[in-house]
Amino acid sequence: MARKPRIHYPGAIYHVMLRGNAKQTIFHKDEEYRYFEDILDQALDQYSLMLHAYCWMKNHVHMALQVKDKPLSKLMQNISQRYTHWFNKRHDRVGHLFQGRYKAILVDKDAYLLELIRYIHLNPVRAKLVTDPIDYRFSSHAAYTGHVQSPSWLSVDQGLGQFGKTKSAAHASYLHFMGQTTEEELLEQLRHGSKEGRILGNESFVRDVLKQNSEKVFAKITIEQLVDVAAQVYKVSPLEMTSASRARYLVEARAMTALIGMDHCDYLLSDFAQYFNRNLPSMSKLVKTIRTRLTKNRSMHEKMEHIKNQITTIRKA
Repeated sequence: MARKPRIHYPGAIYHVMLRGNAKQTIFHKDEEYRYFEDILDQALDQYSLMLHAYCWMKNHVHMALQVKDKPLSKLMQNISQRYTHWFNKRHDRVGHLFQGRYKAILVDKDAYLLELIRYIHLNPVRAKLVTDPIDYRFSSHAAYTGHVQSPSWLSVDQGLGQFGKTKSAAHASYLHFMGQTTEEELLEQLRHGSKEGRILGNESFVRDVLKQNSEKVFAKITIEQLVDVAAQVYKVSPLEMTSASRARYLVEARAMTALIGMDHCDYLLSDFAQYFNRNLPSMSKLVKTIRTRLTKNRSMHEKMEHIKNQITTIRKA
C-alpha cells in the first residue's frame, strides 16, 4: 500500500519525530545539541515555521512544529541533511544518520496541543532518565515553567496562553497540568496518531483536513468487518478471535486487528479491548509488541499489508 502524502495547510501543527538510524546515538556531547539548535534556528526562520515545544533525546528528537505557507518537509530535509553532514565529518563516518522518513502527526491544536506539549516534555521521565522534567536540560520544559528564558527560536506564548492570563498564573497552571496522569490510550494516539498514523483528531477534524487536502473520504469500516478480514488472513474464525483463548496466533491476530483499527480506521484502543473482552493495559502491551516486531518480521508485515489492502477495497465498494 503506497504511503499517503503529507497533509499541509497554513497553521497546521505536527508532532514530529526524527530518530537515529537503527536507534544509533545522534547526540554525544553538548556541542552537538547546540549545533542542532543552531541549524534549526536558521531553518525555522528560512521556512517560516514555529516551534512550540521540543525534547532532544540521545537517539531521537520530538518537536511540536507549526507551518505557514511552506511545507514541513522543507525544514526537515534541511536540518537532517546539514546535521548529518556535520556529524559524519565530526566523527569520521559515512552513511545515513537518521532513520528513513521522519514521522509527522498532524494534530488538532484545539484539542491536543497541550497534551502534545506534556507528552514531549515527559519523554525523559518515561525513559527513566530523570524523575522530574525540570532536571532534563535538553527540552523546552524549563522555558514553560519560567526557570529559564525562552530562546528566540522557541514560541511558548500560544501554549502558555492557554494556562493563564498572567505569566505567574500560567506557569503554576502548567506545572499542575504536568503533574496529571495521561491515559495510556492517549499516549498511543500521541505516538501514532488516530488516523492512518498521520492525523490526531476526532472524526470531524479528520474529514475536514482530508477534504482540505483534496483526499477522498471513504466510508468507515466496522470493527466486525475488520475482525472478519483479520480472521481470514490469519486463517481462523471470527468466533475464535473473540474467544477467551490465549493461543499465540490468536493473541497476535487480535493485537494486529487493534493496531490497524487504531492507525487506519479511526478506532480507539479501548474499542478493541471492549470488543475482545480484554483489559486496556494488556491490549496496549500486545499492540506495542506487534509494532516492534513488524519492523523485523516479514511474514507479520505481509499480513498487515494484506489486511490493509482488504479494508481499503471494502471502503471503496
